[in-house]
Amino acid sequence: MKREEVLQKLGFSIPNEKRIRVIVHSDLKNEADDQYAVMHHLLSPNEEVLGIIAGHFEWFPRLAEEVAARGESGRFGEGLSVMLSRRGNTMQMSYEEGERLLSLAGIDDVPLLKGAQFELARGDEPSKGARFIVQEAMKEDSRPLFVCFLGGITDLAAAYRLEPRIAQKLTAVWIGGGSYPAGNPEFNLCQDIDAVNLVFQSDIPLWQIPQDVYRTMEVSFSELALHVAPCGKLGKYLFEELVETSQTIIGTEKDRFPETWVLGDNPTVSVLLEWGQHYFDEIPAPHVNADGTYSEGADKARIIRVYRSVNVGLTFRDLFAKLELCYKP
Repeated sequence: MKREEVLQKLGFSIPNEKRIRVIVHSDLKNEADDQYAVMHHLLSPNEEVLGIIAGHFEWFPRLAEEVAARGESGRFGEGLSVMLSRRGNTMQMSYEEGERLLSLAGIDDVPLLKGAQFELARGDEPSKGARFIVQEAMKEDSRPLFVCFLGGITDLAAAYRLEPRIAQKLTAVWIGGGSYPAGNPEFNLCQDIDAVNLVFQSDIPLWQIPQDVYRTMEVSFSELALHVAPCGKLGKYLFEELVETSQTIIGTEKDRFPETWVLGDNPTVSVLLEWGQHYFDEIPAPHVNADGTYSEGADKARIIRVYRSVNVGLTFRDLFAKLELCYKP
């Protein structure tokens, strides 16, 4: 089924010339929340989703590799072998999850591409995903292009190295980075600090949604059971995967299972959806230190947009309505 056939179930449409062009980059198999954000993009008719890029999540496997090289187990304990087995395989895990998600969504005309297998410092050739970003950015099209990153930004840095002119052709929206002003070793940032610094120091227009903002996207499992689980095979999968993830990732480490989860990647939809938004500051891009904290950037004239809040209520109402209209029997 084509994406347009799914969108017809919304009961309204957006003229193609009024749509924004969007590429979604996601570490889809890292947890179970990226899937909600990817589907939200796909179900938003103001976006022409050009493609989805599967991203790596190599931070923990890389740390495991480092501690194993020292003959230690570190923070991983019995999970060290699992983390070591993932080294270099996380992008493929994301890619396979993307295939599964598109199949469940019944959408077969949105390209799925492979992103970088490792972090930028490995010096690998730019991935198909990075080349796709360059290809779409350099097309002649008067509509704006947004590239939304729900994880690490290795492929954005690689695309910029390949063709610096993309900075005049796109806007990057990134879920990641610690809270300002100090920063901290936030998960998406630590996937590839070198790539973050390259982007921060570039002239790419960047909208950053840091940790203290994306963590406000908290939803209860009761809400998901009511609004998402009944939405066909797709809704059932989204709901059950998130419940299982919550119990295996967090529940095993605490004295109780959580009853809520943070759908922290959906703000990439929020900032493209809402008109008249003003919940951001424009600040000089910082430098990211090896521990994930911020220090003063080398170029004070390099300005990025940093969100201080997003419209949580609107985002969830819109997500639930779109899933119900398109997939609830």
